Amino acid sequence: MYSPLYILYLAMTIDSLTYSLGALLYGSPIPIYSIKRLGQKMITDAIQVAIWANLFYFIINLINQIQSYVGANWNVFYSVGYLLEVQLSIYINAFKTLYTVLDTVISYFRLNIIFSPLILPLLQYATFLTDLAMLLSFYIDLGILIQSAYEIFISIGILLMALPFRIGKGIGSLLISSTIIFYIGLPILPLLILSAAPTNLNTLLSEYFSLGEQIVIADIPLLVYAYIVLPVIYISILAGFSAILTSFLSGYAGRVPFPIEIG
Repeated sequence: MYSPLYILYLAMTIDSLTYSLGALLYGSPIPIYSIKRLGQKMITDAIQVAIWANLFYFIINLINQIQSYVGANWNVFYSVGYLLEVQLSIYINAFKTLYTVLDTVISYFRLNIIFSPLILPLLQYATFLTDLAMLLSFYIDLGILIQSAYEIFISIGILLMALPFRIGKGIGSLLISSTIIFYIGLPILPLLILSAAPTNLNTLLSEYFSLGEQIVIADIPLLVYAYIVLPVIYISILAGFSAILTSFLSGYAGRVPFPIEIG
Protein backbone atom coordinates (compact mmCIF):
# COMPACT_ATOMS: atom_id res chain seq x y z
CA MET A 1 0.00 0.00 0.00
CA TYR A 2 1.26 3.49 -0.86
CA SER A 3 2.19 5.79 1.99
CA PRO A 4 0.23 9.01 2.63
CA LEU A 5 3.33 11.05 1.77
CA TYR A 6 3.58 9.47 -1.67
CA ILE A 7 -0.11 10.11 -2.32
CA LEU A 8 0.34 13.71 -1.18
CA TYR A 9 3.31 14.04 -3.53
CA LEU A 10 1.07 12.92 -6.41
CA ALA A 11 -1.61 15.32 -5.20
CA MET A 12 0.79 18.27 -5.23
CA THR A 13 2.03 17.32 -8.70
CA ILE A 14 -1.52 17.21 -10.05
CA ASP A 15 -2.35 20.34 -8.08
CA SER A 16 0.38 22.22 -9.93
CA LEU A 17 -1.21 21.15 -13.19
CA THR A 18 -4.64 22.25 -11.96
CA TYR A 19 -3.30 25.64 -10.94
CA SER A 20 -1.58 26.10 -14.31
CA LEU A 21 -4.69 25.12 -16.25
CA GLY A 22 -6.80 27.42 -14.08
CA ALA A 23 -4.42 30.33 -14.70
CA LEU A 24 -4.47 29.53 -18.42
CA LEU A 25 -8.27 29.55 -18.55
CA TYR A 26 -8.57 32.66 -16.42
CA GLY A 27 -6.03 34.58 -18.49
CA SER A 28 -7.17 33.30 -21.88
CA PRO A 29 -8.50 35.83 -24.40
CA ILE A 30 -11.71 33.84 -24.80
CA PRO A 31 -14.51 36.30 -23.94
CA ILE A 32 -16.67 33.73 -22.14
CA TYR A 33 -17.31 34.46 -18.48
CA SER A 34 -18.03 30.84 -17.51
CA ILE A 35 -14.58 29.74 -18.72
CA LYS A 36 -12.84 32.50 -16.80
CA ARG A 37 -14.97 31.68 -13.77
CA LEU A 38 -13.94 28.02 -14.02
CA GLY A 39 -10.31 29.07 -14.22
CA GLN A 40 -10.69 31.20 -11.10
CA LYS A 41 -12.32 28.32 -9.21
CA MET A 42 -9.54 25.94 -10.28
CA ILE A 43 -6.93 28.36 -8.97
CA THR A 44 -8.80 28.64 -5.67
CA ASP A 45 -9.17 24.85 -5.46
CA ALA A 46 -5.46 24.40 -6.13
CA ILE A 47 -4.60 26.76 -3.26
CA GLN A 48 -7.00 24.89 -1.00
CA VAL A 49 -5.44 21.52 -1.87
CA ALA A 50 -1.97 22.94 -1.22
CA ILE A 51 -3.11 24.06 2.23
CA TRP A 52 -4.54 20.60 2.99
CA ALA A 53 -1.37 18.86 1.81
CA ASN A 54 1.01 21.10 3.76
CA LEU A 55 -1.06 20.91 6.94
CA PHE A 56 -1.75 17.18 6.59
CA TYR A 57 -0.11 15.96 9.80
CA PHE A 58 -1.34 18.97 11.72
CA ILE A 59 -4.86 17.93 10.68
CA ILE A 60 -4.15 14.32 11.68
CA ASN A 61 -2.99 15.42 15.13
CA LEU A 62 -5.99 17.72 15.47
CA ILE A 63 -8.35 14.83 14.65
CA ASN A 64 -6.75 12.67 17.32
CA GLN A 65 -6.99 15.50 19.85
CA ILE A 66 -10.69 15.98 19.11
CA GLN A 67 -11.22 12.24 19.46
CA SER A 68 -9.65 12.27 22.92
CA TYR A 69 -11.75 15.29 23.94
CA VAL A 70 -15.03 13.54 23.06
CA GLY A 71 -13.97 10.47 25.06
CA ALA A 72 -13.46 8.12 22.11
CA ASN A 73 -10.69 5.54 22.26
CA TRP A 74 -9.82 2.81 19.80
CA ASN A 75 -8.49 0.51 22.53
CA VAL A 76 -11.86 0.70 24.28
CA PHE A 77 -13.57 0.15 20.92
CA TYR A 78 -11.75 -3.13 20.37
CA SER A 79 -11.93 -4.38 23.95
CA VAL A 80 -15.67 -3.71 24.33
CA GLY A 81 -16.41 -4.96 20.81
CA TYR A 82 -14.59 -8.24 21.35
CA LEU A 83 -16.21 -8.60 24.79
CA LEU A 84 -19.65 -8.32 23.18
CA GLU A 85 -18.62 -10.88 20.55
CA VAL A 86 -17.51 -13.33 23.25
CA GLN A 87 -20.75 -12.86 25.16
CA LEU A 88 -22.85 -13.48 22.07
CA SER A 89 -20.78 -16.57 21.21
CA ILE A 90 -21.34 -17.98 24.69
CA TYR A 91 -25.09 -17.46 24.47
CA ILE A 92 -25.28 -18.84 20.94
CA ASN A 93 -23.45 -22.01 21.99
CA ALA A 94 -25.61 -22.29 25.12
CA PHE A 95 -28.86 -22.09 23.15
CA LYS A 96 -27.63 -24.52 20.48
CA THR A 97 -26.43 -26.97 23.12
CA LEU A 98 -29.71 -26.76 25.01
CA TYR A 99 -31.66 -27.28 21.81
CA THR A 100 -29.52 -30.29 20.84
CA VAL A 101 -29.94 -31.91 24.26
CA LEU A 102 -33.70 -31.38 24.37
CA ASP A 103 -34.13 -32.48 20.77
CA THR A 104 -32.18 -35.67 21.46
CA VAL A 105 -34.27 -36.44 24.53
CA ILE A 106 -37.53 -35.73 22.72
CA SER A 107 -36.50 -37.87 19.75
CA TYR A 108 -35.41 -40.71 22.03
CA PHE A 109 -38.76 -40.84 23.82
CA ARG A 110 -40.68 -40.17 20.55
CA LEU A 111 -42.32 -36.98 21.85
CA ASN A 112 -41.67 -34.91 18.72
CA ILE A 113 -45.30 -34.02 18.04
CA ILE A 114 -45.86 -32.65 21.55
CA PHE A 115 -42.60 -30.94 22.45
CA SER A 116 -40.75 -30.15 19.19
CA PRO A 117 -42.73 -26.92 18.58
CA LEU A 118 -41.80 -25.79 22.10
CA ILE A 119 -38.02 -26.09 21.62
CA LEU A 120 -37.92 -24.76 18.07
CA PRO A 121 -37.68 -21.12 19.35
CA LEU A 122 -34.40 -22.08 21.01
CA LEU A 123 -32.84 -22.70 17.60
CA GLN A 124 -34.50 -19.61 16.17
CA TYR A 125 -33.14 -17.53 19.02
CA ALA A 126 -29.64 -18.93 18.45
CA THR A 127 -29.93 -18.00 14.77
CA PHE A 128 -31.09 -14.52 15.72
CA LEU A 129 -28.08 -14.10 18.03
CA THR A 130 -25.81 -15.33 15.23
CA ASP A 131 -27.15 -12.59 12.97
CA LEU A 132 -26.45 -10.03 15.70
CA ALA A 133 -22.91 -11.39 16.03
CA MET A 134 -22.40 -10.91 12.28
CA LEU A 135 -23.60 -7.30 12.57
CA LEU A 136 -21.26 -6.69 15.49
CA SER A 137 -18.40 -8.19 13.46
CA PHE A 138 -19.23 -5.76 10.65
CA TYR A 139 -19.05 -2.79 13.05
CA ILE A 140 -15.66 -3.99 14.32
CA ASP A 141 -14.31 -4.61 10.80
CA LEU A 142 -15.44 -1.12 9.78
CA GLY A 143 -13.57 0.30 12.75
CA ILE A 144 -10.44 -1.67 11.89
CA LEU A 145 -10.55 -0.36 8.32
CA ILE A 146 -10.99 3.27 9.36
CA GLN A 147 -8.48 3.16 12.21
CA SER A 148 -5.77 1.48 10.13
CA ALA A 149 -6.17 3.46 6.90
CA TYR A 150 -7.62 6.85 7.82
CA GLU A 151 -4.44 8.68 6.79
CA ILE A 152 -4.53 6.93 3.42
CA PHE A 153 -8.20 7.80 2.92
CA ILE A 154 -7.66 11.48 3.74
CA SER A 155 -4.63 11.72 1.45
CA ILE A 156 -6.58 10.04 -1.36
CA GLY A 157 -9.36 12.57 -0.79
CA ILE A 158 -6.83 15.38 -1.15
CA LEU A 159 -5.55 13.75 -4.35
CA LEU A 160 -9.08 13.58 -5.79
CA MET A 161 -9.70 17.22 -4.90
CA ALA A 162 -6.53 18.14 -6.80
CA LEU A 163 -7.81 16.76 -10.11
CA PRO A 164 -8.30 19.41 -12.83
CA PHE A 165 -11.69 20.87 -13.72
CA ARG A 166 -13.06 19.96 -10.24
CA ILE A 167 -13.95 16.45 -11.41
CA GLY A 168 -12.90 14.89 -8.10
CA LYS A 169 -13.77 17.68 -5.68
CA GLY A 170 -17.10 16.20 -4.57
CA ILE A 171 -15.96 12.62 -4.03
CA GLY A 172 -12.69 13.80 -2.50
CA SER A 173 -14.51 16.04 -0.02
CA LEU A 174 -16.87 13.18 0.83
CA LEU A 175 -13.98 10.78 1.45
CA ILE A 176 -12.14 13.27 3.67
CA SER A 177 -15.19 14.29 5.71
CA SER A 178 -16.50 10.71 6.16
CA THR A 179 -13.08 9.51 7.28
CA ILE A 180 -12.68 12.34 9.79
CA ILE A 181 -16.17 12.01 11.29
CA PHE A 182 -16.16 8.21 11.53
CA TYR A 183 -12.61 8.13 12.88
CA ILE A 184 -13.66 10.47 15.68
CA GLY A 185 -17.11 9.06 16.41
CA LEU A 186 -17.14 5.34 15.59
CA PRO A 187 -15.12 4.20 18.68
CA ILE A 188 -18.09 5.21 20.87
CA LEU A 189 -20.47 2.73 19.17
CA PRO A 190 -19.59 -0.44 21.20
CA LEU A 191 -20.09 1.52 24.43
CA LEU A 192 -23.59 2.50 23.28
CA ILE A 193 -24.38 -1.11 22.43
CA LEU A 194 -23.05 -2.33 25.78
CA SER A 195 -25.12 0.22 27.69
CA ALA A 196 -28.32 -0.72 25.85
CA ALA A 197 -27.90 -4.50 25.56
CA PRO A 198 -29.82 -6.67 28.05
CA THR A 199 -27.74 -8.33 30.74
CA ASN A 200 -30.12 -11.17 31.62
CA LEU A 201 -29.49 -13.40 28.61
CA ASN A 202 -28.04 -16.03 30.92
CA THR A 203 -31.56 -16.66 32.22
CA LEU A 204 -32.32 -18.09 28.77
CA LEU A 205 -36.12 -18.50 28.60
CA SER A 206 -36.89 -17.02 32.00
CA GLU A 207 -39.45 -14.59 30.56
CA TYR A 208 -41.70 -15.75 27.78
CA PHE A 209 -45.27 -16.73 27.09
CA SER A 210 -46.61 -19.25 24.61
CA LEU A 211 -49.55 -19.01 22.23
CA GLY A 212 -49.94 -22.38 20.57
CA GLU A 213 -46.59 -22.95 18.87
CA GLN A 214 -45.36 -19.36 19.21
CA ILE A 215 -42.93 -18.39 21.97
CA VAL A 216 -42.05 -14.73 22.41
CA ILE A 217 -38.75 -14.09 24.17
CA ALA A 218 -38.63 -10.90 26.21
CA ASP A 219 -35.00 -10.05 25.40
CA ILE A 220 -35.48 -9.82 21.62
CA PRO A 221 -36.82 -6.21 21.50
CA LEU A 222 -33.92 -5.01 23.64
CA LEU A 223 -31.42 -6.88 21.48
CA VAL A 224 -32.92 -5.43 18.30
CA TYR A 225 -32.68 -1.95 19.81
CA ALA A 226 -29.11 -2.42 21.09
CA TYR A 227 -27.55 -4.10 18.05
CA ILE A 228 -29.65 -2.80 15.15
CA VAL A 229 -31.75 0.29 15.88
CA LEU A 230 -29.25 2.17 18.05
CA PRO A 231 -26.24 1.57 15.73
CA VAL A 232 -28.28 2.56 12.66
CA ILE A 233 -29.36 5.79 14.37
CA TYR A 234 -25.84 6.57 15.54
CA ILE A 235 -24.23 5.80 12.17
CA SER A 236 -26.92 7.93 10.50
CA ILE A 237 -25.98 10.81 12.80
CA LEU A 238 -22.32 10.39 11.87
CA ALA A 239 -23.30 10.30 8.20
CA GLY A 240 -25.25 13.53 8.70
CA PHE A 241 -22.21 15.25 10.18
CA SER A 242 -20.18 13.87 7.27
CA ALA A 243 -22.63 15.39 4.80
CA ILE A 244 -22.37 18.77 6.54
CA LEU A 245 -18.57 18.66 6.47
CA THR A 246 -18.65 17.51 2.84
CA SER A 247 -20.81 20.49 1.94
CA PHE A 248 -18.36 22.75 3.71
CA LEU A 249 -15.31 21.29 1.96
CA SER A 250 -16.83 21.13 -1.50
CA GLY A 251 -18.67 24.44 -1.29
CA TYR A 252 -17.78 26.99 1.34
CA ALA A 253 -14.25 25.66 1.71
CA GLY A 254 -13.77 26.43 -1.94
CA ARG A 255 -13.25 29.95 -0.64
CA VAL A 256 -10.05 30.15 1.33
CA PRO A 257 -10.28 32.29 4.48
CA PHE A 258 -8.52 35.24 2.88
CA PRO A 259 -9.26 37.20 -0.30
CA ILE A 260 -7.46 36.18 -3.48
CA GLU A 261 -6.93 38.84 -6.13
CA ILE A 262 -6.27 37.36 -9.54
CA GLY A 263 -5.39 39.54 -12.45
